[in-house]
Amino acid sequence: ACGDRHQQAGAHLPGDAGYGGLSAVSAQLSRRGFIYSLFQPARGARAAYRLLVVLTGNARLPHKLLCLAVAVFEIAPLEVLVSLALLLGLGWWGGGWSGVAATLLPSLLCAYGAGVAGAALRVARVARRNLLGLCSGLGRDARTPALTEWLHECLQQLSGKPLDAPLTFADLHDAPRYAGEPDSPHAISLQMITTCVSHNEPRTLPLGGAQFWFLREEFEQLFPASVVQWLVTQAGPPLEVEGRRYYHLPQGPKLPVLVATRMSLSFPLLISAVPLHEPSRRERRCEPTAPAADQEHNVADSMEGLTSAGQTCGPVITAFRICWFSDGGISSNFPIHLFDAALPRWPTFAINLVYPQHAEDVSHGSSDRQALEHAVFLPTENRHGWQRTYQSIATPLAAAELGRFLFAVVATMQNWRDLLQARAPGYRDRIVHVSLQGDEGGMNLDMPQEVLTRIADKGSLAGARFCSFSFENHYWIRWRNLASAYQRYTLEVARTDDPAQQVLAYRAAYSMVARGEPTPPSYKLGSEDKRLASQQLWGLMVEQGRTWEDLGPDLTDGAPRPLPQMKVTPIY
Repeated sequence: ACGDRHQQAGAHLPGDAGYGGLSAVSAQLSRRGFIYSLFQPARGARAAYRLLVVLTGNARLPHKLLCLAVAVFEIAPLEVLVSLALLLGLGWWGGGWSGVAATLLPSLLCAYGAGVAGAALRVARVARRNLLGLCSGLGRDARTPALTEWLHECLQQLSGKPLDAPLTFADLHDAPRYAGEPDSPHAISLQMITTCVSHNEPRTLPLGGAQFWFLREEFEQLFPASVVQWLVTQAGPPLEVEGRRYYHLPQGPKLPVLVATRMSLSFPLLISAVPLHEPSRRERRCEPTAPAADQEHNVADSMEGLTSAGQTCGPVITAFRICWFSDGGISSNFPIHLFDAALPRWPTFAINLVYPQHAEDVSHGSSDRQALEHAVFLPTENRHGWQRTYQSIATPLAAAELGRFLFAVVATMQNWRDLLQARAPGYRDRIVHVSLQGDEGGMNLDMPQEVLTRIADKGSLAGARFCSFSFENHYWIRWRNLASAYQRYTLEVARTDDPAQQVLAYRAAYSMVARGEPTPPSYKLGSEDKRLASQQLWGLMVEQGRTWEDLGPDLTDGAPRPLPQMKVTPIY
């Protein structure tokens, strides 16, 4: 979109910039083996990577078990052989060849167990050295770009920017406007979700007021050299703390889109996490101040000089702590709320990839149009799409049923909020659900060509579904939601001014809001205008709430179900 806007504004960009180059990217992703080539494991992690791809893929159980057995010998051969030799040696010492024969099977099993433990420890060491992942996103062979390198090339190519000037959020915000485009704060609004595992919470990218630093040697493991050099240049002088140089990460719109994309990527442990650093300790220090050439000082400057004895004083960072960022889906798997407003001026669409337990049997050929139609669903009526999801955990095997239950617990913790939001009126009508089979998407990195083609066909059909979207109906539903929720919220506020519902011990708190007395203990309003505006707002809400309470009408009557609610939650 950024490249296309520049082209429409008259800029001379290469032919593969803008939407013209997007079809080539789509064709590239649909080519067999290309996605698999983007994931290039770190040194020492190749066997573990292959095993992970097989175990999470669509192979049959016997093949998975065979690969698991072979991988242990491939990753930890020394541990297996040493353990086997020691155990067979004990058998020889106890009974000669007959002792060896008697202990052969248990020795093999014990040696294999030692190999499993050794392999796990080896993979853990490799993953930690590779920033908690098997694939960093960079490759060792310049002829075959890895994931992050390819992403960087695509972003720069489509936006029409050179490789040494990364595309930033500011470039999107300030892109040229189309003729007749409605006013908005940004020409292109892009936001992403990442998860700060160290803080146990989601974060919206680009980061707002949060201050983070990075180590050059860590970012050189994750990003192309030109991007790292650009970040270092933008950061200015580094902070040297405990023998390490910390560079300030660009904030807000100055952040490169590539960095945000990398921070939000899926597949934790397969793809390395992104380490950032925040101050963990500050100390007040004073540095000598050079004498000013201009001897004219104001009173504040003179007093500062007297109290600090000619020194500049302030907090200084003396220690950092690491913060790990990974897949945004860990905490928010469907963040459609990022692009919402109280009342939208245009629709926001979403695509939900689902793996139903009893998916329609989609034909493996692209000619079965009816089967393909069943796999792509967009609610077209208000009574569609409200049903709850259902995942059965029943299975003949007790262990399998217990495993399904535990996975369902984890899925509930991760997705309950997104699932509720996706069923809500005003949301469900703009979410197209694409049913995938077990061999499609996910961790199936090396998919056959017919599977890739089938997925591409589903994606094309999902886009076509939106052509029949009714914004008039959507806008009206959103207003009914807002009116219903706002009325009930205002009624709650008005009830707090009812003396019959107030707690006598807290009358001072109620008066503080309604009349501005006594003086608030914190977060004081800084001017008389603000105090008056605050009290007027309170009065208007109470008056309106009482009117609705006494006279009605009830705007909830006939409103879309399930009913929405207004709650105060922090921005993240």
